[in-house]
Amino acid sequence: MADWPLVPDEEAFAPGSLLRTAQQVHDRLWQELVPGSCTSPQFAVLHRLALRPGIDQRTLGEAAGLDRATGAELVARLEQSGLIRRERAAADARRNSLRLTVAGDTALRACAPWVAQVQLRLTAPLGDAGTGRILRLLRTVAEVATGQPVGQELPEIVGLPADPSRIPGHLVRVAQQRHTQFWTAAVGERPTSPQYGVLYRLAREPGIDQTTLADRIALAKAPTGEIVKRLVARSEVLRDVDPGDARRRLLTLSPQGRQVLRDVTPAVLRVQEELTAELTADERRELLTLLRRITRP
Repeated sequence: MADWPLVPDEEAFAPGSLLRTAQQVHDRLWQELVPGSCTSPQFAVLHRLALRPGIDQRTLGEAAGLDRATGAELVARLEQSGLIRRERAAADARRNSLRLTVAGDTALRACAPWVAQVQLRLTAPLGDAGTGRILRLLRTVAEVATGQPVGQELPEIVGLPADPSRIPGHLVRVAQQRHTQFWTAAVGERPTSPQYGVLYRLAREPGIDQTTLADRIALAKAPTGEIVKRLVARSEVLRDVDPGDARRRLLTLSPQGRQVLRDVTPAVLRVQEELTAELTADERRELLTLLRRITRP
């Protein structure tokens, strides 16, 4: 029987959980469709520089939805690879502006059609009307403004909108990053959101095996195994032999694991409320419905 005092209804945790799963769906489609080694954040940097050549690193990070450290690392890597170049800004010698090289523009245009296919596949279950609605709702959650830079008419790049707020994968990633930021501020680094998902699921379904757990939390078997291994090492999860099948291990929460849930669940609930604070109750329900449609196998 589920440990009900520890586990409010799943709907309360759905925003963060579904965003994480949507990000996983996007990543899986990216790996399946986009050739070469270009990652989604790297492509975001190239795409924004094609649209806004000469911006500085801080502006680029904001446009691509990247934190300062990640943006700096990506810029350094792409500069080393010869895809972007750095030059002194004419108006301020203390400031560096960034531009695509010829190789960077070529790489961008080679990947762009495949990236456009990722976006189409991601939102295919929604149709045109549903895609429009989820873009609007995700913009609110991600706090991404619509529109192009003032005074600029920017063309689409091989099927991708010039306005990043019309690219669903970008919005999912930024919304997921906001969830992570809220989580770190409210909960801390332990447990992480995926670790909490495991503890929560075992409170609801004690005695399931690891394969079933991975399916329930929409995570691949390998990372699920790593999370379980870590939680077992921290004595928060117990792993016992199935009496009916000696090859199978059944998972349950330990008393320590139940205490972790008691301690952090109020903060986790606040994270979900903060993430969707700008949505009405009806908009929140609609967003969850649309996210479920794109994350359903």
